[in-house]
Amino acid sequence: MRIMIADDSPMIHRLLKKFVEESGHEVCFQAENGQEVLDNIEETKPDLIFMDITMPVMEGLEAFKRLRESNVDIPVIFLSAMGDEEIVNEAKKNGAANFLTKPFKKQDILEALKFLEV
Repeated sequence: MRIMIADDSPMIHRLLKKFVEESGHEVCFQAENGQEVLDNIEETKPDLIFMDITMPVMEGLEAFKRLRESNVDIPVIFLSAMGDEEIVNEAKKNGAANFLTKPFKKQDILEALKFLEV
């Protein structure tokens, strides 16, 4: 799978990239905000996006809504330090593939990837 990572934390980028590559997948693009996701989605053509909820310029939920409005149906796994039930419900209501709370473990990422590989 070709995977895009969208998060404003360099540490999360490094960690996710490591876990994704160790699981045999490719990181095709790393965005720092939702606008970068939208600007690069056509060129990079990811099979999956790991996307933070809270980012500068454009938050993850807004970018996700705009992707869906543009008929882009790439699975999105949301990441957030906020385990707020309302945010989780909104993400799932809008069709999120999964929602992982930070800090996550390698096993959380591997299980989320395995579920989508089927």
